[in-house]
Amino acid sequence: MKEELSSQITRSFRKTLSELPLFADLGYAHLDELAQGTCNVIYQKGQAVFRAGDPVSHLHVLVSGQVKLSLNCRRGNERVLELLEPGQTFGQAELFAPGPYLISAFAVKPSHTLAIRRDTLFRVMADDPRIAHRLIEVLARRQLETEADLVAQHSWSPGQRLLGYLLELAGPDRDATGETMVTLETSKKVLASRFDMQPETLSRNLRDLSEAGLIVVDRNRVLLRNREIEHHLLTHPDPRLVGPDSVRRVCSGGANRDGTGGRAGDRESWSQCGWINGAGRQRALSQRMAKSWLMLQQGLLARQSRLILRQSVSLFDSRLRQLQAQTAGTENQATCAELARLWPRYRSLLERPPNPRDAHRLFAINEEVLEAADMLARGFARTEGTRKGQLVNLAGRGRMLSQRAAKHFMFRQLGIRAANCRSRIDEANEEFSATLGQLKAVAQDTPGFAARLESSINLWQLFLSSMEIGNPEDFPQVARKVFRISEDLLSRTDAMVEMCVELPAAS
Repeated sequence: MKEELSSQITRSFRKTLSELPLFADLGYAHLDELAQGTCNVIYQKGQAVFRAGDPVSHLHVLVSGQVKLSLNCRRGNERVLELLEPGQTFGQAELFAPGPYLISAFAVKPSHTLAIRRDTLFRVMADDPRIAHRLIEVLARRQLETEADLVAQHSWSPGQRLLGYLLELAGPDRDATGETMVTLETSKKVLASRFDMQPETLSRNLRDLSEAGLIVVDRNRVLLRNREIEHHLLTHPDPRLVGPDSVRRVCSGGANRDGTGGRAGDRESWSQCGWINGAGRQRALSQRMAKSWLMLQQGLLARQSRLILRQSVSLFDSRLRQLQAQTAGTENQATCAELARLWPRYRSLLERPPNPRDAHRLFAINEEVLEAADMLARGFARTEGTRKGQLVNLAGRGRMLSQRAAKHFMFRQLGIRAANCRSRIDEANEEFSATLGQLKAVAQDTPGFAARLESSINLWQLFLSSMEIGNPEDFPQVARKVFRISEDLLSRTDAMVEMCVELPAAS
């Protein structure tokens, strides 16, 4: 009877272990050995799985419930580092390093875990190296997520980080144009600790996101308004969302399933202006990528620049495929084909480790890509043929200039075509001022537009003044300031473009 019960437990463990990605496709012999070295543990809410200072002896697998990884700060409060969901393993890094646990793990709710002995795991790993490869992948992913969290903590607002968390809860199948309901499974106190803030600060940020029209909060349920969120993410990216799948979702922001970027009524006008805006984004992205690459080459704001560059490359690539499909068989097809011809050469340079020799090549190819993208946006505006389309293209040019001026500032300071760059910055200033002057006529009849224009004008003046360097030794500090202001300008000018897209067709 005892042997039969032991056999049933082994079979149960074996089945559970075989369903984990870490142990998928293992043979029965290895699964049986793992099962025999596994124990079943149930934790009540608040109970410790392990505490900082405890010896390390097991790999833990969360079968059901929720576990938080946390540490105690000097001032006595708790900092939640990660919230684990069923199917995740934890404590794996500590298995390979001597010493006790540095952090603690507590059950947030009643939780069921499996604890696999270290000696058993290492024996099976020696026979099947696939487990080691998968553990390395898990550890690498955790490291990248930790780095992204650090970047977010220092470069993104608490509201942006909170929005990123809500999108992670929604998962990859979130409809970019519909609505998605997510449930906060943990208390606000624990969730606030995860973002290193007080519960009242968390509540305030939820209110801010709600007032911005991005979410609707009903107790522990949050409705995500995806179309509005996608527009927001185009100029306020969260580093944890960077990756092929998430970028693909972001780059479809504002587009209906038919690719129009507009509402069902007034479909044709919205369709054309949406594509003018889409082609115009390629102009801004072409300059933003160069700016970020140059910052990387100088070792300035490296993590933030790398994340922005990676996201912008993926966004440009995905948007280009959409534009190619849209222009097939139209008068804009040849222009789009030229942009597609230039893109692989530009992308190849951007994806290589930055070095001074490539900076000269970057200058030339970047200008060619910009010219092709500009011709495509103008082509869409010409095809659309209305004053509204011209305004969308005009505002889109202003969006691009914020990135172009920052790019030329970097080139000028590196001594690459310095005189040419100085004149290009002056030209950008003249065009940006003229653009805002033309948009003022529209602003008089559009609520909120005038305030955005005034804000952009003031920021642009600060932007220009920040580019003046008296002492060459001040370059790193000034470059960081120019970079950050250019990102703020990108956000504000993008909002102006969106307001132009939403103007009535008769504007």
